[in-house]
Amino acid sequence: MYHDFAELSVKVAKRPLVLFFGRPTFSDNTKYLFLATAKAAIGCDVVWCTFSKPLATELRKRGLPCFDLTADMRQSCNLLLEAAVAVFCENPAAALNLNSGLSGCLAGAQKLQLWHGISVKQLDLMLISHMEVRDNYFRRQLRFATRVDHFLSTSATLDAFWIRAFGCTSLVRAGQPRNEVIVRAPTEDEMIGAELPREQLDLINSPKRKFLVTPTWQRGTPIYISTPAFYERLTRWATANDAIAFVKPHPFLRRSELPKDVPGRLLFLDAGVDVYPWMSKFDAMITDYSSIMFDFMLTNRPIFTFNTRTQVAYGFEPDYSLIPEGSFRYEFTAENFEAVVEKNLADHPLRIEQQKLCAQLHETPPEDACAQLVQFIAECSRNVVDKSFTLTNPLKPAELRAAV
Repeated sequence: MYHDFAELSVKVAKRPLVLFFGRPTFSDNTKYLFLATAKAAIGCDVVWCTFSKPLATELRKRGLPCFDLTADMRQSCNLLLEAAVAVFCENPAAALNLNSGLSGCLAGAQKLQLWHGISVKQLDLMLISHMEVRDNYFRRQLRFATRVDHFLSTSATLDAFWIRAFGCTSLVRAGQPRNEVIVRAPTEDEMIGAELPREQLDLINSPKRKFLVTPTWQRGTPIYISTPAFYERLTRWATANDAIAFVKPHPFLRRSELPKDVPGRLLFLDAGVDVYPWMSKFDAMITDYSSIMFDFMLTNRPIFTFNTRTQVAYGFEPDYSLIPEGSFRYEFTAENFEAVVEKNLADHPLRIEQQKLCAQLHETPPEDACAQLVQFIAECSRNVVDKSFTLTNPLKPAELRAAV
């Protein structure tokens, strides 16, 4: 299916059409770049593509151009075949619902991968030595992931990592679009997908000290900060210190796998909610090794990380050698959590070191991320639509005789 459609896609004439693919909820890097590109009026049709009917309905109500990929497969194929540019923020395997035909339809488009954060995980091609490469599903994931033409890299210190992980050698230097709303106020449209229930909204806007807890996705046994035992402990600490802990579960976790809220002290955000417009509201972050901590660095507030080496976990992650050296976090164990937080929360002694590393990882101003990428998308579209060709003009018969 992939090769059948890819053979057509590279031949089909493209029109100035930019397609954005994201998660089942309206969030992450493609959300912000989609809104900015639609607003910029670059002479292209800009469309959000989704397999989520509720999301498609919501975006259309807001007057945003959206295409439901589940409605009509023929129309879906035709749309993707015409696209000049496609933009992703996760593995296209997930974004395209593992549909090889749709992936083939985009073969002739320029594909930009924004990804979903700076990583201390080895990713994709780097996992071949750790996973079973003979497994067809694993190879399929890799094939989808490596079908991109350009990759966003926020820093020269990360360039080699992205090339090793995805095999893409055309890198684009810009910030991550989702980080703009950490350093500026969000627009009305940027709050779509970030809505909170009334209780959570009141507490997140309260003057109380607030923690954001962000466990990462685990391939094996959940790490300590994802367990009910830690949540009970966190609740006790928050109660004793008149604080509130907001837990942002990984999207792969079901709500049924999580404990219940403790009103006023421990609240579980919806796994799909876009937390970035709220990021500047938090006084500190608690995580294991989620990539969101490198975004939170832009707030210049403390980051507390669980020492995963104190618990059995995968031996190849986290791998902090994947980022530049720098002291930017306060590491704790199951034994000393409260002591580490109380020692470092108010004074934040690593503030200056954190700022230095943040500048290395985010080379360009975060508030300019979308503007830079919109220009790049417009250029990609022009290059694809204005397809170059070679003309051979043979000599006319009279000229041929004269030449002889």
